[in-house]
Amino acid sequence: MMRAIDRVKSHYKRAKNQVIEVPEWGEKGEAFKVFYDPMTPKQRKRISDEYDGMDAEAFVEVLVMKAQDENGEKLFNADDKHKLLTEADGAIIGRIALLMLGPCDAKEIEKN
Repeated sequence: MMRAIDRVKSHYKRAKNQVIEVPEWGEKGEAFKVFYDPMTPKQRKRISDEYDGMDAEAFVEVLVMKAQDENGEKLFNADDKHKLLTEADGAIIGRIALLMLGPCDAKEIEKN
């Protein structure tokens, strides 16, 4: 019988490489794809410790921390934070961050 911790780790492994389609950032009618792995409790704690609430800065931090391309390479770095805060649509940043912070889509996990 599989131990509980093994089930937890197995779920996390299957849940990796989730994708969010961002039509606003796409080109030629194709949505830009942001890949990410689910937030771990340690990452969630870091966000909640550093920010009083889920404000624009917290959302940008989530994006910098989690957003990847299809090869697992980070899309943004610390140098991009200011531009994400001042030269991006906050509603789109917030939408992506909230999806990253939410639970994984069980149907998508089953496909993996």
